[in-house]
Amino acid sequence: MTDADRLRDCLCSSRDLAKLYAEAALEAANNGVREFFLAMHGEETHNQEVLFHFLHTRGEHPTRAADPGHIAAVRQRYGEAYRALGLTDPPSFRRYATADPRVPPAAAQAPEHFRPH
Repeated sequence: MTDADRLRDCLCSSRDLAKLYAEAALEAANNGVREFFLAMHGEETHNQEVLFHFLHTRGEHPTRAADPGHIAAVRQRYGEAYRALGLTDPPSFRRYATADPRVPPAAAQAPEHFRPH
């Protein structure tokens, strides 16, 4: 088992934990308990983002670009639903700060095993 395999396992575990914390927060009847689970969910979401970015920038977790036609169709469909609800302000692109560094580590100094994708 390689280090990348271990990190991918951590990424999958982090995703599952985030889902469990979100469900627990939704089901909590006590505000203190709910806040605790929301805080844990936030930490796991951050961990998941850091792990994904680490693996992705090193070519260990490749992703496919979405088809531009499909993106346009989804935007149109959700735009219609948004207008039907009577909402006036467009939704923001990103609602929170992310763990993405300003300069990805791979761009600063590419390791020998880095494969651009």
